[in-house]
This record gives sequence, structure tokens and C-alpha cells, in this order.
Amino acid sequence: MFSEKCEIISNEQLASKVYEMVLRTDNIARESEPGQFIHIRINGGLYPLLRRPISISRAKKEEGTITIVYHVIGQGTEEIAAMVKGEMLDVIGPLGKGFTLFEGKRCAVVGGGIGTAPLLELAHRLKNCDAYLGFKDEVYKLHEFQAVCQKTVVATENGSIGYKGFITELLEQNIKAYDVVYTCGPKPMMRRVADICMASNVECYVSMEERMGCGIGACLVCTCKVKGGDGGVHHTKVCKDGPVFNAKEVLLDA
Repeated sequence: MFSEKCEIISNEQLASKVYEMVLRTDNIARESEPGQFIHIRINGGLYPLLRRPISISRAKKEEGTITIVYHVIGQGTEEIAAMVKGEMLDVIGPLGKGFTLFEGKRCAVVGGGIGTAPLLELAHRLKNCDAYLGFKDEVYKLHEFQAVCQKTVVATENGSIGYKGFITELLEQNIKAYDVVYTCGPKPMMRRVADICMASNVECYVSMEERMGCGIGACLVCTCKVKGGDGGVHHTKVCKDGPVFNAKEVLLDA
């Protein structure tokens, strides 16, 4: 984990309220693993008080850069979107436990909306991967998945691009082709993905997105419920013990 002032290389809009930022940071880029995140301090003042956790979408070790894709949903992310090339951003990372990679397995990544972002680095690392990408209407980063995945399937709720409906419907049709599924997106979507995988005895890993305070497991802001070995329900920390969990362990209804 590093605390750095990172130079903004670019900060561009991809879709309505969706932006992509590239940061120069040799250390974080070198140490980052798929599924990890960074914690961003917006400015030097008291507001916003808490840092913002944002998943790492790409980590180019040879270039010393990381890419984040983020959704503007409040004052904090509005301020990030207003930053320009050459400005410096206060960043801590890489943080969290990322995805478990398996050799020789047939894999699929299933993303919904902004949840597609952390799956891109994973897709680059996997050797046998298909992508299932779901969006409400506007599609982004599609060409980057197509460049590294054997097959890329797209669904939009309004049918503007690809299949009209939910991406989980397409996954269910093809689930028997896979040994492992990785997913990130809205909880209802991830819950459905987990159910589909469980019904076909396919391993499934989910990336949770929760509001965080410290980002290192000290403040208990980002707790989620998991199944304990004793059969009971326990609380764990998304920032430290996740954000990636085995779908058999985490309670997506909580």
C-alpha cells in the first residue's frame, strides 16, 4: 500500500455521468492486482471529509499508470470530474483483496454498468475469458473487452445495443460453458449471477461496492454480512477482507 500524489494524465467523459481518469503512479501500478481499489482524497479541505474508494480498471505496469472509471453521483465525484490534466490527486492504494485467478479454467466476467470497470484488468489477466456486459442504455469500454476476451456479449435494458433485457438472461443460457464466473455491479444483478452459478455448480466471485471511511479496516463503515463456519452470520470488512468474496460466503441480500 502506498500514499502518493498522482499526476492526472487524462480525465475524459465516456457516457452520461461516467468518466475515465488515467493517473501516473509507478508504485500502485506495479503492485496492483485485479479487483483492488484506490482511496482518493478529493481536496485539502474538510469537505468532502471521507476519501472516495474507486476500483482500478487497468494497471499498466510498464507505463506506470492506472485507470479508474467512475460514476458522478455527488459533490465528491463532481469535483474529481472537474479536475484536469496535470493536476495532482492524493491517492492511497492498492487496497483490498482482489480476484482469485485459476489456471486452465473456462471463465466469464459479468458486469453491470459501472461494475464493468474492475473486470477489465481481470479480463487482461485471464487466459480463457468471455465477457457479459450489461448497461441501462449507454455502452462504454466495449472495444477494450472485445480486444482481450474470446467472446463479448452485451445487453441493454432499452435494446439500443445488443440484447434487449438483462445480461443475466444471456449468462443463464450459457452457464454450463464455464468453470468460474466473476461479477461486479448492482446487488440484484450479482445475486442473480450467484444463483445461476450455484444452480449449475459453477464457482462464483463477487466484487462488493460499499461506502468506506478509512479504507484499511479500522473504522467499520464498510461492513457486510457473511456466512460463518459455525453456520451463523458474521460481519466482515469490505475494504480489508474484500472487496472480492466467494459468492457462497457473502450475503447479497444484506
